[in-house]
Amino acid sequence: MAGFTDVHNRLMSVYPDVGEIWYFSVLCFAILCGCLGVGLWETYTTPAVVIYGIILCAFCVIPVGIIRSITGLEVTMNVLAEFVSRLDWRHGTHADDQIGGSWVGGNALAMNYFKAFGYITTAQALSFSQDLKLGHYLKIPPRHTFCAQLAATLVSSFVCVGVFNFQMNKIEGICTPTAPFKMTCPGINTFFTASVFWGTLGPIRMFGSGGQYMLTLIGFPVGFCLPIIFYFAKKYFTKQTWLRQIHPIPLIYGGIYWAPYNLTYQWPALPISVFSMLYLKKRFLAFWSRYNYTVSAAFSTAIALSAVVIFFAVQLTDQEINWWGNEVIYEGCEGTACKNLPIPAGGFGPGLGEFK
Repeated sequence: MAGFTDVHNRLMSVYPDVGEIWYFSVLCFAILCGCLGVGLWETYTTPAVVIYGIILCAFCVIPVGIIRSITGLEVTMNVLAEFVSRLDWRHGTHADDQIGGSWVGGNALAMNYFKAFGYITTAQALSFSQDLKLGHYLKIPPRHTFCAQLAATLVSSFVCVGVFNFQMNKIEGICTPTAPFKMTCPGINTFFTASVFWGTLGPIRMFGSGGQYMLTLIGFPVGFCLPIIFYFAKKYFTKQTWLRQIHPIPLIYGGIYWAPYNLTYQWPALPISVFSMLYLKKRFLAFWSRYNYTVSAAFSTAIALSAVVIFFAVQLTDQEINWWGNEVIYEGCEGTACKNLPIPAGGFGPGLGEFK
């Protein structure tokens, strides 16, 4: 906190800070556990994925954190991790020798582990920083916040694994369209599809020369140029105040923010947000400052509580409440996947063993 003398830092300066050795010790212990877990269990890959994932996080956590602090959106590293995990350093050949030759081509599980350690580590680091920031503003001693986070992480590790094992082993038809309690797992199915797409097939077949999705690579130069264009537009068109309200990252990332769900999951919040941010804030600033974020937290809490009530009162007793609001999200292609053309008898593309 040296060099910053605002009121928060002055009040927090009375507490001893968390030393770098604390964080380094936790990092080493976590890497050791990750390497042992990947190496001792039947994971079909090597502990190198842990090291490579941490390295990816070390390079990306600061720029991703800057973007999140400015926009409120986290540009997740899952796609970049998928792409990097299949890089081939030998120009002109297939991806049979990924990063240092640590795992073989076509290994979707290896890609999943790498993505988990690269993407999840970045996301958890940002969440941890956000909690530290909250503790800083609430004047909680840093060491207390640090220890509370470690304790919660340890407990949640066992709880999450236990819940996951129960779901996969005790709920019949889990992650299928006919799963009980609507546990269709849209996000998990997206993760699985990505593992097949990037891990088994690989980006060279999909995005390489002559690949089916090669033209989508134009997104890389477009994404690189857009922030530069917006920067100079705001600099030279200073009278256009509306430009200050536009940021390229939310503009691009907003459409995928709710994926794989449909628009009905996001739309109900839009009228409330517009009413609060565009009407109340401009006309009743004191009222807005006092109650806006309290009401926002109340909405989030109410959703969590209602989910518990609905589960025990309706879903667990296998009751159905049929009305338009519950059924519209499953209309059309949202409920059942639509096919534009009939699937040929032999499938698409080369047959089994013919894909080279």
